[in-house]
Amino acid sequence: MQWIKLASLALSLTLMLPAYAWQDTDQDGVPDIKDACPNTTANTTVMANGCVYEVEATATNIQCNLNDPSTYSASDCHHIETAIVYFEFAIAEVDLSQWKALALVKAFLEANTEIKLTLVGHTDIVGTPEFNYQLSLQRAQNVKRILVEDYGFNPNRFTVVGKGISEPVADNRSSEGRGLNRRVQFIVNNI
Repeated sequence: MQWIKLASLALSLTLMLPAYAWQDTDQDGVPDIKDACPNTTANTTVMANGCVYEVEATATNIQCNLNDPSTYSASDCHHIETAIVYFEFAIAEVDLSQWKALALVKAFLEANTEIKLTLVGHTDIVGTPEFNYQLSLQRAQNVKRILVEDYGFNPNRFTVVGKGISEPVADNRSSEGRGLNRRVQFIVNNI
């Protein structure tokens, strides 16, 4: 009878272990639950978020001086305008999937060491204006925290502003539009 109990325990442990194991479908060493780039090629060196180390190459390849337009191409220096960090509904924390946009900002700031940015937080229209203003401000502050604490930039290079619901870029009547409105944008202060 004792051996039946032991065999039963061994069988149940064998069946339960895969459920507790970290699943890594693209085999990059980052569990799927934390993988911001879930389809990288197997055995590719990736950052902690699962994305390829393309950030460092981007930072060194940008050849631009915003005060001298002859030194840059549109694709090199206008990343900052297309770098937008999007947020989930009623959430101020930056999702791992948004670190690619932050990598563009990092590269831009490294290539333009005198540039200062205003980080402008926005929300969709759901909720009270007061709540949305605070949420938009928290979003901008969280992006600044990442740029300062994780990337090592001087905090004096950033100003944070919360706009709440006042500047939508899409129709708030659809879930897709509301998703586009929940964002932090980057504005260059001193061109």
